[in-house]
Amino acid sequence: MKNKVKFEKWIDPLNSNVEEVEWPGFNHDEDDETQPIYAAKMTQVIHTPFGALSMLSNTVASNQFDFWWMYTNFDITNDIRDIIKKVPGIETLEIYTRYRARVGFPKSGFFEGSQTMHNIQAAITELEHDRQNTLLNGLPSSVAYKVIEVRDKIDAKHENWALLVLPNGHIEVLAADKVDAVYQQKLQLFTTAKELAGGRLITSEV
Repeated sequence: MKNKVKFEKWIDPLNSNVEEVEWPGFNHDEDDETQPIYAAKMTQVIHTPFGALSMLSNTVASNQFDFWWMYTNFDITNDIRDIIKKVPGIETLEIYTRYRARVGFPKSGFFEGSQTMHNIQAAITELEHDRQNTLLNGLPSSVAYKVIEVRDKIDAKHENWALLVLPNGHIEVLAADKVDAVYQQKLQLFTTAKELAGGRLITSEV
């Protein structure tokens, strides 16, 4: 299965409406002479490891960054984290679970959020291909190029695939849109053939 990511807008559970949180229950009418002039605006505070912070607009994280949940169908490992952090437009990255992280885009207007999301997927795909390409080390260049060509074509059409590169350079292909019993059985045959005859086995699950 190909590595995929999808995004969902992050909603601040503590401050979905900054004006109501910043000055809860206070409505000052400057023309109302019956209201004491010393009336003070109330502000909500939260306790953090750095002490109490007021929930003013300049201290609310969602006012500083454009936050999005990022969901994956693969483990967010250290190398995946490092790749994402290098993508232009990524200002913050917090990993919550093996399949979920929160990314923050700057609100400067210099980066387009949708393009940054696309670049994250592209960077992860490139990393996946780099991992696969390491399995081609030592193969004749003509065979390696052929494997990459076949891989890229099949990867664009199918979710799950495997390539068995035999010692003579011949390439056996297995592809399916879902992993079922038939796919797993054929993949096991590829694994057995590699153990017996040698060669390289490259799969979409690298």
